Amino acid sequence: LICWFLQLTKGLQLTNLNNYATWGLYIIGFMIFTGIAAGSLIFASSAYLFKGMAEYKPYTRVAAFIGAIGSVVAAGLFIIVDIGNPGRAWYFITSGNISSPMFWDSLILGAYVVIGILFTRQLMLVNERQKEEKSLKTITIIAFIAGLMVMVTSFVFALQVARPLWNNPVEPVSFLAAALVAAFALLMILFAVLNKNGYIEMSSEQLAKIGKLAGVFLAFELFVVLGEAAIGLYAGAGEETEIIHWMVAGAGAPFFWVELIAIVAGLVLLFSKKPGTLIWGAVIALFAIFMIKYNLLQAQLLNPLLTYAGPPGYGRLEGVYIPSLIEIGVSVGIIAMGGLLVMIGLDKLNLGEKPKTATDTKSRSGVGVKA
Repeated sequence: LICWFLQLTKGLQLTNLNNYATWGLYIIGFMIFTGIAAGSLIFASSAYLFKGMAEYKPYTRVAAFIGAIGSVVAAGLFIIVDIGNPGRAWYFITSGNISSPMFWDSLILGAYVVIGILFTRQLMLVNERQKEEKSLKTITIIAFIAGLMVMVTSFVFALQVARPLWNNPVEPVSFLAAALVAAFALLMILFAVLNKNGYIEMSSEQLAKIGKLAGVFLAFELFVVLGEAAIGLYAGAGEETEIIHWMVAGAGAPFFWVELIAIVAGLVLLFSKKPGTLIWGAVIALFAIFMIKYNLLQAQLLNPLLTYAGPPGYGRLEGVYIPSLIEIGVSVGIIAMGGLLVMIGLDKLNLGEKPKTATDTKSRSGVGVKA
């Protein structure tokens, strides 16, 4: 709150954003948490749509709640702080441009809240035996489709013809894969903590299976990253080549190689069977997704096709984008807010309660059931 107050009173000049790096840490946070919201809904709905995921039904309430509340709130707040004046958020409603991908993205984010809350409520009613499981069919399909719609977020980038690194048909699928990696990795960490505290009961085999799923999608991201680099370097010419050289061997090289190492390390650890190793793999996978989004922004923004007059960056951190302490402080606060909401929900809604069984009912009503 202090960092945001300083930013509001002094302006976005306190950040390290500039005329080139117009998007930075806040937009990275928006992309990641929108992905976590979508991936969480996909995880929760998949348990009721695919037989291979049915074993995760007891954990769907936690996943759906994270997707509906914690992640969406964080994603929304990242947009609020990025636009500078929070009052401008009202323009999304009063002056929304239906032809803008940002307008579609805002609608989807709002839809995640509504769908996530309805889905979580329905899951709770089924768990309490107030409704039958078949009543979930419609909302489950809607939640799954809504999760897939995270690809619309990529349109904000992919439809910019003047940005060759972004103007790529693989971006929508890459955004979906990144969303699933981020969501599965975060859920793995949360499930491990809740399992240790006795809030839920999850076997190491179940945790390992989520790790493998996250690993598969992270492997796809590795394929995309290496593919873009190899094609750009091999061609040796074209609009994208300069960007690739900047990223692989230029000022952006440290960030690119850290990203690559994180992806490979995350892949190795996510395919382990040891819970401790899996959690480290999840943490590194989350960091890898962060670096993928970080490089996606700065590599393109700092290498425009048409530059402004004067030196690049106007005297600011020329060559690379490094978030300011104000940006980091605001971001930590937003993530903490999302985490707080999740903790309150876990405490008040009892989302980890086991389903009631017929045996439990008989035991409580005095019917003789042998222990």
